[in-house]
Amino acid sequence: MPVSPQRLDYLAAQIQAVHQHLRLLETVVTSPIGLTTDLQSLRESLPIPEAQRERDRTAFQDLARDRDAGRVGLATRRALAETLALVRLLTPADAEAGVSMDWQGRALKILERVDARLGAEVRQAKARGLVGLYVIVDPEQTNGRSPIDVAGAALEGGAIAIQLRDKKSDKGAQSRMASAIARLCNDRKALFFVNDHADIARICGADGVHVGQTDLPVAGARQVLRADQLVGTSNALFEEAIASESQSADYIAVGRMYETESKSNTRPAGVETLRKVKASVGVPVLAIGGINESNLAPVVKAGADAICVIGAVCRAPDPAAAARRLTGLIEAARQGQGSG
Repeated sequence: MPVSPQRLDYLAAQIQAVHQHLRLLETVVTSPIGLTTDLQSLRESLPIPEAQRERDRTAFQDLARDRDAGRVGLATRRALAETLALVRLLTPADAEAGVSMDWQGRALKILERVDARLGAEVRQAKARGLVGLYVIVDPEQTNGRSPIDVAGAALEGGAIAIQLRDKKSDKGAQSRMASAIARLCNDRKALFFVNDHADIARICGADGVHVGQTDLPVAGARQVLRADQLVGTSNALFEEAIASESQSADYIAVGRMYETESKSNTRPAGVETLRKVKASVGVPVLAIGGINESNLAPVVKAGADAICVIGAVCRAPDPAAAARRLTGLIEAARQGQGSG
């Protein structure tokens, strides 16, 4: 059945949008070279008037010369999502507009590779922000206070990341709580992680998920999460940390450092294991387990990029003040790291 003139006009507009999006992606995704070449080939095979090609080329010259990481990153992710959506809407009947199903299949494969590439770059950029105080909010450890309020107080006190760790609530309640904390973290430009549940992390728009050695494996979490969401792991042994990095974990938490009342069934790791892991992996290393104001300095000096705490903030009479003191102590220990 022939495609109607209205449908052809619609397709022409969509193809033009796809061409512009592909030009943006091609401008930003500069490596590996094979992927850049594939994007160029895909774009050039679209039925676009030459005048439009020239306008699109000129429009992105400034972007290529001067990339604003935040603005380009947001525009690129949006362009990728919109392009995928438009390409998936094509039907066999639309071949009359000059876009075949073979082109669609090839486009989807290339765009999926672009998604993986951009996602990895976003994760790396986010992971570099894991420097400072990382507060794990557990509803069982907040002395009856709202976990959302405690998270907000921790952020007010300078926490650079919050993790929601809830072993008791049903998933509906956890999802609502996670969404509320995600909004707080977004407002404060802090990172937000969900413990264990990759599905909740995906739904609430968290920055990632944190898993233990007996939880969902990194590869399994990746299948649920968006390409730009992080996966962090808990590790008590040096060998576990090395394995986590080989599985593409975005950050590695080493612990426990000291005895802790916040979590049962933990295994000792200690400062020396932390030091060894930090010297051996290329991703951020976090320290966890029994850390408080009196004992965090040796952990920072051993190389921890961020310090994870539960009770030191969640059980404190004033969580904001506690977080503020810990943040100051972390910075002081880091400044004195060379002499420690």
